[in-house]
Amino acid sequence: MKLNSSQQKEVLAFARQLVCEPGNSGDEEKSALLIEKKMNELGYNQVRVDPYGSVIGIINGSKPGPTILFDGHVDVVPIHEPDEWHHDPYGGEVVGDKLISRGSADMKGSVTAMIFAASYLDKEKLLGTIIVSASVAEELIPGRALEKILDEYKVDAVVVGEPTKLRLGFTEKGRCSISMTVTGEVAHSSSPELGKNAIYIANDAIRRIREIPVNSDPFLGDEVRELVELRSEPTPGYGSVPYYCWGLWECRILPGESEQALLNKFVSSQKGSEWEERIHFQFETIDIPNFTGTHLIGKDFLPAWREDKNSGLYKQMEAAVEKSGIPVEYEPIYYGSNALMSCGVKKLPTVIFGPGDVALAHKPDEYLRIQDLWKATKIFNHIMELNGKYTY
Repeated sequence: MKLNSSQQKEVLAFARQLVCEPGNSGDEEKSALLIEKKMNELGYNQVRVDPYGSVIGIINGSKPGPTILFDGHVDVVPIHEPDEWHHDPYGGEVVGDKLISRGSADMKGSVTAMIFAASYLDKEKLLGTIIVSASVAEELIPGRALEKILDEYKVDAVVVGEPTKLRLGFTEKGRCSISMTVTGEVAHSSSPELGKNAIYIANDAIRRIREIPVNSDPFLGDEVRELVELRSEPTPGYGSVPYYCWGLWECRILPGESEQALLNKFVSSQKGSEWEERIHFQFETIDIPNFTGTHLIGKDFLPAWREDKNSGLYKQMEAAVEKSGIPVEYEPIYYGSNALMSCGVKKLPTVIFGPGDVALAHKPDEYLRIQDLWKATKIFNHIMELNGKYTY
């Protein structure tokens, strides 16, 4: 398809409307209701908000075929540096060829493109079913909202619309968070020899973890193990040797790394330490309350994945991109997205593809080029038109 001027205007107008809703994780209700209303106006066959707040729209073709799901999250991160913004973070301003706003690139522009791409389909020519999901809470608990959708709907392939500069994301680092607890013995700080300082024990544990060999991948580079938080008790610690210390490690995982193998690396790093019995590790569990009153809860371990570029889904993606007149390029994905659930956990054929540059995500003056918004709408439409023409 080729977007006419009227279609270009309506796509941009809705993208501007959508980015004006803040919608931090768990508080996406206004965005969800806006999307639900728009999908109904655009003639989707079915539209609903699920128990966790995600909006699900379905387009049914007139002929049998597979079901392909297009997913994009509608939550955004809070504004941490308001003085660094030169534009209203939720103003939806158009300046030159850019839509400037929080969530424009990450990833309400992509969500908008998916919604309208599906509405422009000729249902009489469409094979199978198109599902568009506007999912929630991805910024704080990746994959879990999409997991609920995939548990309910039988899906044959998934397109996750994260910003890739319209390149095909074919592999992605996994992610997890591991907590470290250290038990010492309290004493008065004037007589520290009578206690065991949990911070000192933690320092030794940290050193040992940082000495674990780092593996590397030809596409994704080095795995990551980074200490992001450390706190002790009692606090404030005036007059006391700390008897407890807690640290949080965030990890970016390479393909092939299992949950147990990763945890074993942390545990094994402490072998031979005189403090070994005082140090414990476990995967964190994340619990996010949703605006619907439910909770998304999940262990924070999502494995890495890699897809075959010669598979049916990727041939379909290539054909759709080529039809739109832009070169086919591939992109390894270093951040965590909902694709970690659809492909890493559920093993469904998955590609990450969308407009915008992830380097702008979460930053002041985040923007999306309007031409890329329109290009994405056309490409998503072409992908949908090709549903059933390739074997997933």
